[in-house]
Amino acid sequence: MPSFRKLPSGLWQASVRLPSGKRVTKSDKLKKVVQQWATEQEALIAKGHRIDPRAGRVTLAEWHSRWSAARVVEDETRRHDETAWRLHVEPHWREWRLGDIGRIDVQSWVRTLQKNGVGPHAIRHAYNLLVALMGDAVIEGLAPVSPCQKIDLPPTPPKAPAWFTREHVTTIQSYLPAGHAAMTELMVHTGLRWGEAAGVAGAERDDETGNPIDWLRGRIQIRGAITQAGKWKPYPKSSSSRREVPVPRHVLDMLAPLLEGRARDAWVFVARRRRGGEYPTVSGSNWWRTWNGAITQANDDIAEKNRQLPEGERLQPVPTYNPHDCRHTAASWLVQAGVPLYDVQKLLGHASFATTQRYAHLAPDAHSAVEDAWSKIIAHQGRTAPVRQVSEE
Repeated sequence: MPSFRKLPSGLWQASVRLPSGKRVTKSDKLKKVVQQWATEQEALIAKGHRIDPRAGRVTLAEWHSRWSAARVVEDETRRHDETAWRLHVEPHWREWRLGDIGRIDVQSWVRTLQKNGVGPHAIRHAYNLLVALMGDAVIEGLAPVSPCQKIDLPPTPPKAPAWFTREHVTTIQSYLPAGHAAMTELMVHTGLRWGEAAGVAGAERDDETGNPIDWLRGRIQIRGAITQAGKWKPYPKSSSSRREVPVPRHVLDMLAPLLEGRARDAWVFVARRRRGGEYPTVSGSNWWRTWNGAITQANDDIAEKNRQLPEGERLQPVPTYNPHDCRHTAASWLVQAGVPLYDVQKLLGHASFATTQRYAHLAPDAHSAVEDAWSKIIAHQGRTAPVRQVSEE
């Protein structure tokens, strides 16, 4: 049972004993305030919650520092979350105490982000980060309940996958080094993620790293991926991503020269050679910088040519898509060629068929049933529906 007393200062103080035997207290000028607090704490204890005596003093920034250091997540996830924290969460919540954050405060924050022009996907990412922070704070007893409940978030309408034409890919490759051009060709035909493609090895490796090529069968075994930092990760994105991928013969012919003068089981795609004679794996930042530079140079040259061409003959610029859109390109090309979505799902290693259905609208027979029905409707109406004469009276 909580106890109450009036302090010499004139304040009322409530004391609640925790299951551990320790006591926590709260003081206020009004007795009803400390009584209400004590009632709430007793209710939480009865539900099995442990109340940390520091709960009223810990700010969200302090909790984020502890929470982030203890997380076990992928480097890429940590990097994205740190960006969301720095740009959208910390500026608003930094000095707020965990116990002071209410549901309406969270809703107001979301609304403020919208007014400031933050995109819906970025808002949801920032909100999900706050959900994780507050959820773990409740588990640790630093907050009585999470305020992230029944929050109205901006809609995120599905975006049609971006994809390149064959002409786009050929143009980009003409501005890329041989290794980058070969990796691009691999991705637009097999749908490998960038990290999966970067992790391709010429053969089985003794340390069981890499995605080895079976040159005779024309297959690549996907077992893991290279991270953005250039480190091998012994597992792909999901269990469905562990798969065997067929590779066109012309792509294998582009990969083979990249291994000349090196070990049979070496990494196919490597960065500049080090002094010790080793070829390090590629890193995402360097690869993307080369990719973006190629597109920029290609479009600069196209713009220069267009200045000398009549308006009707001007060339179209290359879309400024990112390397991951090579994966979308592979799926788009296959679906347009009539490959069933189920087969595309297996090739790309999608965990959910719903992900693959984003490409359904590209199928050559996507609307054939509707178009056939229109033909029947129009033919039927043309035979039986009389033309109505409109009176001019």
